[in-house]
Amino acid sequence: MTQSDMDNEQVPLNGSDKEAPRITASKGRNIKRAEMMGKDPIWGLLLRFSGPAIISMVVSASYNLVDAIFVGRLGPEALGALTVSFPLMLIFMAISNGAATGATSYISRSLGAGKHGEVDRAAGSAIGLALILGVVMAAVTLPNIEALLGFFGSSDSVLPLAVEYMTILATFAIVTATGMVFVNLVRAEGFPILAGAAMIASAVTNIVLDPILIFGIGPAPELGVAGAAIATVIGRGVGVGIVLVHFITKRTQYRFRPSYFIPNPGLVARFYRVGFASTARMGSTSFVIALANNIAISFGVIPLAVLGVLFRLGRFIYMPTMGLGQGMLPLVGYNFGAKQKERVGELVVKTSMLSVAWGLLCWSALMLFPAQIMGAFNSEPEFIALGAPAARIYMMFLFVTQLQRIAGFFFQGIGKGKAALVMVVARPVIFLVPALLILPRFFELQGLWICYPVADALSVLLMVIWTTKEFKQQGIKLQLRY
Repeated sequence: MTQSDMDNEQVPLNGSDKEAPRITASKGRNIKRAEMMGKDPIWGLLLRFSGPAIISMVVSASYNLVDAIFVGRLGPEALGALTVSFPLMLIFMAISNGAATGATSYISRSLGAGKHGEVDRAAGSAIGLALILGVVMAAVTLPNIEALLGFFGSSDSVLPLAVEYMTILATFAIVTATGMVFVNLVRAEGFPILAGAAMIASAVTNIVLDPILIFGIGPAPELGVAGAAIATVIGRGVGVGIVLVHFITKRTQYRFRPSYFIPNPGLVARFYRVGFASTARMGSTSFVIALANNIAISFGVIPLAVLGVLFRLGRFIYMPTMGLGQGMLPLVGYNFGAKQKERVGELVVKTSMLSVAWGLLCWSALMLFPAQIMGAFNSEPEFIALGAPAARIYMMFLFVTQLQRIAGFFFQGIGKGKAALVMVVARPVIFLVPALLILPRFFELQGLWICYPVADALSVLLMVIWTTKEFKQQGIKLQLRY
């Protein structure tokens, strides 16, 4: 196949390519943005692609912490409501993230291989799929919301607040779905700063509105947990709006036609072949959280509230690593598609170094100041007395578990969806579920906290064995070049 043929290669839309014109690299596309992924120095590329993602994801995760800090002032029951709502929110994000991550990998690999004719349909299909997913998620969730929250660990004292909070988020699930896809699409085409700006604007809007709507500052009414949900929806809407403005300008290299937004079954299958690992990771985590919530609530509302705070702390700490991975993914995909495997190895090494350094910093803070950190969410002595030692146990192997997430992004970047799937579900499903079913029976509440470092250690061991084998098979050498 010639380069010209590759540029014009297309995936038929709904079984037909009659409507679609041939699109070449010469028609107004900003190809240099893609080509830099295979030429520029690695440290600079990681900074350019991961830097905005890290900042945006840290700010984005901050609103989860801010929600918990402000809602925690309403009492342990309100914190418990956020805790049991979290796994259902995670399912929403898991379904959307599968499409978003798979599309990112597919588009970046197509750019690296010079197949520019496939890019527009992939982006259009991803957007159309996100719209459909948002509608379906709302339609399924709203009629069954009490039963779902009960499954995720809600008790009688927590359920009314959880329903109030989750009904608002479920109603606007389409904002969550489109937001995740939009951000990944602009990152895949070489605009990581814009993707980061959209996420930062979303999070900052949420953080600013939280106290206003929760406590009723100024003319705003006091809405409690419902105010936190409304702030989240408005914030996500701001992020979607920013990316929409980009898509309707000539800066984007995507060229959309109305027919492209009808999801192409072949492309959707390709997205989820790779992105299903992300869906499985987040989805399995959701169900594991449900199991952990039900164990925690059996010991009382305060253990449930502590567990919810630890979830949010863990999510916040992992966000920079997720940002690194998201920035690394299109770079790995491009260079792997361009047969530049020495750059792939260098990308993995340098990304891993940064993630471990961040993990060590956070681990040190949690080991030294657990009471102060937990006290920021709720000042009740019983909450702090239970939460401080729990935090130390829960986060025991925090500094090395970062590597497992980087490995998952590596497998997604090279198009190995099955390997990425095993890598990301190993901790929550293969190791954590058995631990949750066994250890609390023998060690009661202490056993719940012990489950997490046990699963962390075993999953990291699996990651080292699997990735080492893959590097050898692909001829990828792990190397560090300054």
